[in-house]
Amino acid sequence: MGPITSFLAADHGRLDALMAESDRGVGEIGLEPFGAFREGLLRHIGMEEKILLPALLKCPGAPVKLAEKLRLDHGALTNLLVPQPTREILAAIRMILGPHNRLEEEPGGFYDACDSLLAAEADALTERMKAAPELPLRPYSRRPEALEAAKRAMARAGFRWEDVASA
Repeated sequence: MGPITSFLAADHGRLDALMAESDRGVGEIGLEPFGAFREGLLRHIGMEEKILLPALLKCPGAPVKLAEKLRLDHGALTNLLVPQPTREILAAIRMILGPHNRLEEEPGGFYDACDSLLAAEADALTERMKAAPELPLRPYSRRPEALEAAKRAMARAGFRWEDVASA
């Protein structure tokens, strides 16, 4: 496992723990751990979007289709972090993150491609990601338009809001 995979897979584990801590049972969402999850996921996505993807896409043989799919997932996830969290929003995030994280972490996935194609600069890129700043967050939106935008972003990424109840 290369330095990029090690660092980002460990961050997935940290985020998964925060999401689990946020989910306190029927009707109750822990807003403090969810807030930490929200900040952490947005920072994680930012590291991938601003540091890794631009570096990777300059390489011959970069997995362009995979990068496009990850970016669509990132758009859906960031949109789901705008409205006040609900049980349905947590379920939608989980529905996207499961397959998304596998695309990143599985052998031959995004992180493997980064460790391989960016081997000469993998340690430096990992240090840049570790130094990425925390993000200022806006308050949750209570406007219905925020959830509608999230549903549209989910559809663009190939997920259906209607499937959230069964997730």
